[in-house]
Amino acid sequence: MAVRTAVGITLDAGTLHAVELATDGEAVVIRRAVCDQLPPGAFADGGLTDANAVAETVRQVLRANHMPRRNLCVALGGKLAIARVIEASASGAEVQHVLQERISRYAIYEDLDVLWKATPLETGEGDKRAFLAAAVSRDEVATLLPALRRVGVRVSHVEPYALAAIRSLATCAAGQEQPTILMILRNESTDFVIVKGSWPLLVRSVDEGACELARRPEKIEDLLIEARRSVDFCKSRFDGAQPRLWVSVAACEDPVVARGLLACVKRDVAAEVEALPEWPEVTPGASVDEYGRQSWAAIGAAMIALGRDEITPHLNLVPDEWPAVETVQKQLMGLAASVVAAVVAMVIASMMIRMSAGDVAKAAQAASVRMQAHTVSVRAASELKRQAAEAAARVKLWKDVRATIRPTDWTAALEAITGQIPEGVRVREITCRRGVLRLAGETQVTDLVHQVVERLNRLPCLEEASIERLVRAAGLDAQLPEYVITCRLREQQPAQPEKDKKDAR
Repeated sequence: MAVRTAVGITLDAGTLHAVELATDGEAVVIRRAVCDQLPPGAFADGGLTDANAVAETVRQVLRANHMPRRNLCVALGGKLAIARVIEASASGAEVQHVLQERISRYAIYEDLDVLWKATPLETGEGDKRAFLAAAVSRDEVATLLPALRRVGVRVSHVEPYALAAIRSLATCAAGQEQPTILMILRNESTDFVIVKGSWPLLVRSVDEGACELARRPEKIEDLLIEARRSVDFCKSRFDGAQPRLWVSVAACEDPVVARGLLACVKRDVAAEVEALPEWPEVTPGASVDEYGRQSWAAIGAAMIALGRDEITPHLNLVPDEWPAVETVQKQLMGLAASVVAAVVAMVIASMMIRMSAGDVAKAAQAASVRMQAHTVSVRAASELKRQAAEAAARVKLWKDVRATIRPTDWTAALEAITGQIPEGVRVREITCRRGVLRLAGETQVTDLVHQVVERLNRLPCLEEASIERLVRAAGLDAQLPEYVITCRLREQQPAQPEKDKKDAR
């Protein structure tokens, strides 16, 4: 059986991990693994800001460590690259809407455009459906892929950091009866991934990373609370479960913070705690650095391109149109090279004509025939470019038309809503996203909030009004109770034309 290799790369705030995997029978072995630092300005606030600098670092790492540039997959880190396990009872056309709403709520994307996909998971429970969902920033992918291509690095798959970690962890823990909790300490955030057997149970991320812990050591208590919550989740879901908690520090730049966190988790969390084990299979004599065998996210990314049946499905977030764009670019480059070759041939033929008259004349005639063939190719390239411009114009027109559509009368809706607020209730903030309206503020009496919900439900422009949160005050010096009310804007029905009304009479 031919040996197949693949390279997985993780790009997170400050760090880059690259792992080359190969198949050895049924085993997956590490051939090379390296960790390097990204330029200081490459990531800011958990987001990619300098794609060209990142691409150049990737090229240098691959070249210095003699890693192949084929079958290369990238796992992105940051606040806008997430993976989630979502349970929904909806079916059919409602599934996509539910996932879109929930993944937007988890990620807090505001008005940023994201790429996201979801795939069903087998849960074994008949009344629930679980979906493994992933999302990354569309702008990051749109800038990273061309930057990598310019330096000669072609990427076939892009996915979030957490989803790649799920794949490698589920592969390692497939034969385990007890649930496994993976705590990944990164520079800007910390991921918690829980699997049992081969399937993920829960994925979530908190903002406290190594950089925040270095500035404010007291924030370590927040991570300990999240670790205890993960352990309690496993014990409450599975009777008699004794979960294991693995701590991964490979993506952290500060070893002092990493060692301190590991010591606190071992002391304060009631579970079997250990530093993340190393990947068991390594090629003899392989070039592997200190954290190479613990780069589980990079290992999970490389497993996609090995062509094996994965335990955890992958969600490729490379845009669907990107392979077609690459094909057109290759064709245009080939046509340009043909034109250059034709011009060079013509110049050489002219020089040979000046030196001789017999055989050189025949060569010039042959060059003229080749020039005619290349001219036809140039015309085909021009037609291809024209078609691409027309397609881009149609896409822009569709976006402009879609941007002008307004499903409801906002002014009338807001006036109707504010008219239902009684005395004693203060509205501090009104936000709307994807048709869901949120009202937040304070109230003197909690019963008034229920009264507001009843009034909103009677408005013709709203539906599904409910109390999302109501925090009651305790003590004499406490602040007023806070509330959050959510409701959905009802889409307006198109008006009946006058002609139809007359026919109806």
